[in-house]
Amino acid sequence: MTLVTRCPVCHAVFRLTGIQLHSCNGDVRCGQCRQVFNGFVALIVVPETCIQPAARSAESAPDYLESGNVAVVPVAESSFPADHFGVQLSTRKTSRWWLIPNALLLLLLLGQFVHAYRTEIFIAFPAFQPALDSYCDLMQCEIDLPRHLHLLSLESSDLRVSSPAEPDVVALSAIIRNHAPFPQALPALLLTLTDSDEKPLASRIFTAEDYLDSVTDQSVLGGDSEIQVQCFLNTSSLDAVGYKLELIYP
Repeated sequence: MTLVTRCPVCHAVFRLTGIQLHSCNGDVRCGQCRQVFNGFVALIVVPETCIQPAARSAESAPDYLESGNVAVVPVAESSFPADHFGVQLSTRKTSRWWLIPNALLLLLLLGQFVHAYRTEIFIAFPAFQPALDSYCDLMQCEIDLPRHLHLLSLESSDLRVSSPAEPDVVALSAIIRNHAPFPQALPALLLTLTDSDEKPLASRIFTAEDYLDSVTDQSVLGGDSEIQVQCFLNTSSLDAVGYKLELIYP
């Protein structure tokens, strides 16, 4: 086995002997750039077969000895590649351990992204709804449906006495349309009764639970679709002659 060190300034590689290192506590002088450095710091042990004979040896260069510092003779740079150094191999092995915490951190960030933008993901990728539902069941969260009121409209509405037998009970019917390509939450209806001067007499808000049929199992308004709704109101104490109807999200 041969002792080899590398100059930290010019990076020339040198062959040493144990006597040269111990004679000056490891201080050596580079035969190329004349820099003094500690040979123990970058000391490497390599097989003899990796070392090509140098043009000189330490014994053939006595004129390099100055002030107790040993000049060392360079070995051919091509005698052993840089990736043979044990320090670099150790770094490569150690770096692989960082893959595990990095992968866990990536999964954590992905989970936070899905949780924060679950509604947007539901809108952009409706096919992911089963997976999002399972995620929310696990995390005890809900997918808040979009509420873009400007993409909803009242296609028609009507307010009339529901039955001659009950003249004080009126039936409100309306058709709500969703112009968005994605599902939205069902809006509420704001009904305002007015007099002959169109002054408001009374108002009431009808939620989806109020205007949906008890047998209708619909909790969302599908994309590019419409729904017909109906609800009833007692107006016995009011002398209303007109009404206004608006869509709102309470």
